[in-house]
Amino acid sequence: MVKRNIPDWQISAFDKTDNSCVKTKPNNKHYNKQIQEVVDDYISVNGETIKNEDPETYFSMINKKLPKKYQKKNSVLRQPVNAYIPPQSKLTYVELEASLEKEAEEIRIKEKKLEEEKKAKKVEELRIERNRAAALRESKYIGWTDAHKQGRWRSIHSEEYQQKVGKKNRGYY
Repeated sequence: MVKRNIPDWQISAFDKTDNSCVKTKPNNKHYNKQIQEVVDDYISVNGETIKNEDPETYFSMINKKLPKKYQKKNSVLRQPVNAYIPPQSKLTYVELEASLEKEAEEIRIKEKKLEEEKKAKKVEELRIERNRAAALRESKYIGWTDAHKQGRWRSIHSEEYQQKVGKKNRGYY
């Protein structure tokens, strides 16, 4: 037989002398029966303890599917080890109540402040609207004027005013 360069991991433990490539993992009925006998002996001695402690391993050893009774359900409460724990859950009941009351008071203060701001804004809008309405109502009286014209103003010493009021014109002076 010709010697070949075969890596050690490919050479079978049963054929170290010839250095030929043989199946490294013989898998026939004889070996499987021996393995099964060893597993059965182990299960007969330690089967109940394994079943109680680790049912997954037990049922995999006897080549059966894991019953639903032993299957773990994915629950919402299961969290990884490094999961964030909120500070509220670390407090005692009294401290938690105090912190909740404090938060409620802060929220109440903020709401009150917002309400006052809304009222002030509403009052300001109402004032502006009232002024706008007054300006529209009195716009006929408001306009550009000429400083050199008298307009509607009359002097009380003018003849026109004196005649209107009914004062007599004394012409003898």
